[in-house]
Amino acid sequence: MNLYHKNHLNGDPDTEFCWRFHGKMMSHTVEISSICFSNSLDENDQLRLFSIGKDRRCFEYNVSNASMSHGLPVEHVFSLEKEAFPTACIWYPSNLDSKEGLILTANNEYKMKLWNPTTKSSRRTCLGPTYGGEITKLKLLNQHGLREGKQYLLYQTSKKVIGLI
Repeated sequence: MNLYHKNHLNGDPDTEFCWRFHGKMMSHTVEISSICFSNSLDENDQLRLFSIGKDRRCFEYNVSNASMSHGLPVEHVFSLEKEAFPTACIWYPSNLDSKEGLILTANNEYKMKLWNPTTKSSRRTCLGPTYGGEITKLKLLNQHGLREGKQYLLYQTSKKVIGLI
């Protein structure tokens, strides 16, 4: 996992944007299935980065302490599955069901699970879409123009099917 930061050169707003290497970590033992970012729910409002992999684990990285010399530190790690492989993840909007920070994951057995990464526990499991193969990407649909209180999730499957939840 490599982390890059996009900012003006030397912090000068008159210069062009450039990408700067910010840290790296070899955390997963096999390929990474998906990553997601979120803001923490406490007062410091730090950026959080999560990755899930075919090794059935979820890693949370400490983005604020990433550096060239120390790399990308791992904040937390927990196991997601016993037999299935996680295929996609997204930060679950905190205003929908609860005030806790949750990650929504999908696996190759067509299940979708809500996880609390702080307590490392599963909050809910349900059957996801079963048509077109397992879910490989998740994206929250923007709220502009939608009815009050309604939110939708777009998904993509391994067999080039897209859908709406």
